[in-house]
Amino acid sequence: MGFNVQSETGRLRQVILHRPDLELKRLTPTNREELLFDDVLWVKRAREEHDAFADALRERGVVVHLFADLLRETLADVPAARKLILDRVFDERAYGPLAADELRILFDGFDPETLVRHLIGGITKREVLERMKQPRSLVFHTMDLDDFVLVPVPNHLFTRDTSSWVYDGVAINAMQMPARRRETVHFEAIYGYHPMF
Repeated sequence: MGFNVQSETGRLRQVILHRPDLELKRLTPTNREELLFDDVLWVKRAREEHDAFADALRERGVVVHLFADLLRETLADVPAARKLILDRVFDERAYGPLAADELRILFDGFDPETLVRHLIGGITKREVLERMKQPRSLVFHTMDLDDFVLVPVPNHLFTRDTSSWVYDGVAINAMQMPARRRETVHFEAIYGYHPMF
């Protein structure tokens, strides 16, 4: 299916939205600034507002694609998309060579639902240790149990920032702030490998 945007003021026909989930539950008073939020959000209310917005769009004939569904479908069906994301996320410069490989293997073993949940919602050292023994890594060893091994990406809520369609092409925008950089990788996988694109 070919996509094309000829006007920035024309009728909206399709949109990608992200429904709040685990990543907002992990937003705390101590990490909110690092994750670029002014305050902690009430997750139940955010979901209700998201669902009402999505329903309002659908009632007006807009096709709503949920970001997590697109990512899950991409990672379930296309091994190259999974490899792209895991190669970019588990960089040995951040985790050390031993831990990066072991974490990558752990994530590669997740079913698509669990994989997407943790790619977006993050994962703590405690959650990693429930699934595997501690990797031999100085970085991993110095972390507290509730520190994030993979930080959540709550800014996926703002899907308009990460990509934009211009005529028959899509621009995937490099995000400046570290808290948002993984968003780009997720969109690269979707636009590069999801069968709809």
